[in-house]
Amino acid sequence: MLPTVQVKAGTVIFKEGAYDKTMFIVLSGSVQIYVERNEEDIPLAVINKYDFFGEMALYRNRPRSAGAKVLTDAKLVVIKNQMQLEQFITENPSFAGKMMVIMGNRLANTNDLLLEKMGELSTTSAEFSGEEENERTTSVRVGTQHVRAASK
Repeated sequence: MLPTVQVKAGTVIFKEGAYDKTMFIVLSGSVQIYVERNEEDIPLAVINKYDFFGEMALYRNRPRSAGAKVLTDAKLVVIKNQMQLEQFITENPSFAGKMMVIMGNRLANTNDLLLEKMGELSTTSAEFSGEEENERTTSVRVGTQHVRAASK
């Protein structure tokens, strides 16, 4: 059995930019994922019972891309490495399927945001380029898709 912790509402679990390799699974309560911009917390998601967060830290040697703080008193499973995650999945096989669905949805949402931003960038580029005869093409690979944006 993996360790669990009880965390009070308002507690910051980790901050954006922190380096650590811990993932959490929410057994009760809720946790907000947020980024800080201009000294203001901007909420990105709320993680509830039987959901998870911080999983990217297990697989990437990069700082945290967002912070996490407890909204309502929470009980969390603490997973500190890939071996512990494998142990948890072995002990809770239905979690593996749920994790794949959640990560797939998160990836799809990220792709949607990227495509939206590329569209905005393409529009901005077209506005700044004026009435040039030459067409500019921007090409980016998003997952398995090759996205091409052209502007005149």
